[in-house]
Amino acid sequence: MLKILERKITLQLLVFYGLFVIPLVLGGAELYFFQRDALQQSAQQADLSLAQALSQDVETYVQGTVKEAQELAQGPAATRLNRQQLNTQFSISKRIHPELGQYLVYDATGKLLLTYPQPPPNVKSNFNAVPYVQELRHVDKAFLLIGQNDPATHSYTVLIATPIIHGQQQVGMIVLTLLQQQLNPHLLAVQQQFKNNGEMRIWIMDGQGNSIINTPPSRLSLLQRIPGLSNALYGKAGNIVARDEQHDWLYSYVPIHETDWVVAVGRPVDDTFATVISFQHSLIIALIMLLVGASVFWFVMHGWVVAPISRLAQAVTMIKPDQSRKVTNHRLLVREKSRQDEIGRLVNAFSDMEEEIHTLFRKSDEQSYTRLQTLDALLGSMDEGVLLEDPAGEIVYANHRFTQFIGMSAPTIAQDTFERKHLTERMESLAEKPEQYLEALHHAESGAGPQVIEFQVHGYYNQLGQLVPSRRHIRMRLFQVRDMSGRVIGRGKIMSDVTRQNEAEQVKQNLLAIVSHELRTPLTTIKGYATSLLETDVEVDDTMQRDFLCRIVEEGDRMAELVTSLLEMSQLEAGTLKLAPRLCRLDILLTRVLENAANKHLQIRLSLPAELPVVYIDQRRIEMVLRNLLENAQRYAGEQAEIAINVRYTQEPEESGICLSLEDNGPGLPAGLTERIFESFYQVDGGRKRSSTGVGLGLAICRGFVEAHGGHIWAENRSDGTTGAIFHIWLPARLIHISNSPSHPFKLEEAF
Repeated sequence: MLKILERKITLQLLVFYGLFVIPLVLGGAELYFFQRDALQQSAQQADLSLAQALSQDVETYVQGTVKEAQELAQGPAATRLNRQQLNTQFSISKRIHPELGQYLVYDATGKLLLTYPQPPPNVKSNFNAVPYVQELRHVDKAFLLIGQNDPATHSYTVLIATPIIHGQQQVGMIVLTLLQQQLNPHLLAVQQQFKNNGEMRIWIMDGQGNSIINTPPSRLSLLQRIPGLSNALYGKAGNIVARDEQHDWLYSYVPIHETDWVVAVGRPVDDTFATVISFQHSLIIALIMLLVGASVFWFVMHGWVVAPISRLAQAVTMIKPDQSRKVTNHRLLVREKSRQDEIGRLVNAFSDMEEEIHTLFRKSDEQSYTRLQTLDALLGSMDEGVLLEDPAGEIVYANHRFTQFIGMSAPTIAQDTFERKHLTERMESLAEKPEQYLEALHHAESGAGPQVIEFQVHGYYNQLGQLVPSRRHIRMRLFQVRDMSGRVIGRGKIMSDVTRQNEAEQVKQNLLAIVSHELRTPLTTIKGYATSLLETDVEVDDTMQRDFLCRIVEEGDRMAELVTSLLEMSQLEAGTLKLAPRLCRLDILLTRVLENAANKHLQIRLSLPAELPVVYIDQRRIEMVLRNLLENAQRYAGEQAEIAINVRYTQEPEESGICLSLEDNGPGLPAGLTERIFESFYQVDGGRKRSSTGVGLGLAICRGFVEAHGGHIWAENRSDGTTGAIFHIWLPARLIHISNSPSHPFKLEEAF
């Protein structure tokens, strides 16, 4: 919030405006509520004091009546229940206390004994004194206030009952009725005093909420109209504002001591709080005038000072590198540019600055474009796949090598709608073990694992977008992209195909193991036989000595052959191999190779064309090629190997040359390895079982010798329904020499 305030002058001025206006408004509001509450409390206290004064008057009135009833009940006439004497006393009491109505005397059973003065014959009292006699006997009260509706007068009658005690025994009860007419004038006089201050109503209620006296008279009790006054019946004093007769009234209520009666005074709120309302209106008018004046000042200042500065700031933010029109010439600033004050000078200064900014923008764009092109070309020429993401994980950049590998185009990845999960799903579909790949990637991205992970994929996409099923080893290195201050602004992944590196490492390990084994085995044999020949305590005949020497020679030849293979392989890889070609009859060469193979009890079937030309080749090396192919067939086909050699000579322009095919009945070649078997030190494992060991150079040397002659060698599985592999050798037509040919004249006797 503070940063926004710092960037907005409008908000700053508005804050200052608020700091000026808000305290005034709050002060006015505080004065409004404080004075209102004080005035309201004063008015409420005045009404409560009036109700309390009326309560004291009624209390005095009731206490005088109670005292008179107690004196009558304690007299000898009452204790003896002497009717004549009681009539005399009642007549005297009536003259002294005109507020009393009738005097009733009951015996201990509640039977009426005497009524003074006598009621008319047609009026009968419905007062049942039995429960009150019993109540006075059990609770030992000095008096009871009893209220009931009088059917004769259709009014509420108040009775004061006092027990008659004679010798600590209740012998009866005296009941006096109060005349309401004695209280009404006093209450009406109070109403008349407050007439100038508005309407006033006064109620006196008993403990059940019945109206004993109310001015003006009303048929409905106060509690029926205002249920909220029920608290008054619990001996509590207070005020309440309630709705009555479509107006708000303030009711003040006070209990009358020594009784369960309540005095309630009601006045209209408009009359009671007239001073408060007048004060409120005056204060509101003053606040409105203050707000209007301050608002006018604010709008004038905003329109003449703040708004021009805001429009200038808005125009400045519109400055862009590709802006063709000056933003300071925009219609937003037309009026400000013509002003002669500080605002006008400020706008013109920004107009000059805009010219310089556009010049700098153009230079910066040219430099940025050049750098971007250089960087894109650099990343695009890398053999590794590069992926850059922002801190939120959204893809920012992917070079061509990466998009080609996963089979997605760069525009697809660059789309705003492209989600990162699609890339994860594609990598998961390529991985051989998706769960392990996702787990390693998660640990690396969270920093809990190594930042370099390796995994295998079962295929990759070529330049045509086709999935190539080939097992590859992938190494992915994760890194963070930081700015000049060291803050992380993105993440990156560099994906490298390390299949050849891993294979080279494996070949290196295999080479060391195989070569050491292939050299150690002959040396061990040679040492064993030589040691036996040197022993003096062992007699060895000439035949055995010759056999030992032959074995030593064979193992030496085997070592020499291994060393020769390594030397020739190094010459092939270095490109320094020199051939010693001469004319050679291919049928004689094949016959000589088959004679050597016959010693190994191989079943070989040879198929030659009727006319076979002479070839100009390095006989020793081509013979080594054929011998290696035969040994390879025997190695994998085993003792039951059946080998067929077919030679085909064609003079067709497109296929002119000699093609030699060698097929066996072995287990065949695994899918996808028909090219790799010709790599150096590579040996096929798995289903193709070998009957002897080797270093994995035979087929590599075969390819090198054949290609050195300009030919080609390849392998495939048999397609005639039987298992086995076929190796094809093609020699070009330029190596063919035909007898008596003008281009290659020679005598057949010159060929070997």
